[in-house]
Amino acid sequence: MIRTIASPLIGVLMLASMAVASTSSALADPRDFTLVNNTDGMITHLFVSTVDTNDWEEDVLGRDVLSPGESVDIYFPGGTGCMYDIKVLVADGREGYLYGINLCTTSTVTFS
Repeated sequence: MIRTIASPLIGVLMLASMAVASTSSALADPRDFTLVNNTDGMITHLFVSTVDTNDWEEDVLGRDVLSPGESVDIYFPGGTGCMYDIKVLVADGREGYLYGINLCTTSTVTFS
């Protein structure tokens, strides 16, 4: 008797967890992207600012760094607009820039 109650309960719990997983995917911001470091240096800073701003926003990586060959997912907490400029700083002093990137249609940003 306990087995028959447990089986439907497990099925319901599995369906509920699948619904939660698909809901979080559906709520992802369209500007979220994966940053890929294809340089030969460590990326120490990442700045993402709207194209209509003359100042770079805060460093998105914070204390983290991105070694050569690594990638990191960048998430947007909210806001509007799709067009962004992106700047990275490499540990050896180099800087990389990408201007006018439509993050609503771009899922991967690679610096080489």
